[in-house]
Amino acid sequence: MKKVNSKLLLAFCFQQMEKLEDGKINVETAREQSNLVKQANNLLKYELDRAKVLMDLTVHNETYNKELELRNIESED
Repeated sequence: MKKVNSKLLLAFCFQQMEKLEDGKINVETAREQSNLVKQANNLLKYELDRAKVLMDLTVHNETYNKELELRNIESED
């Protein structure tokens, strides 16, 4: 599996727009690929939000001498 980041997603989007303009792909294909990029972007946003919560939780635990943890709902790969 390829690694993905925001920069690569943006580059892919621009490549698809160029292909659409050049007639190499049709509107339906471009729309389907756009939906997949949107889903991938949502996952990246989820990771950023989760990292922020973990950082905030660390500060909270240090401030109030607590041991609160964020439950891991994902399977381990």
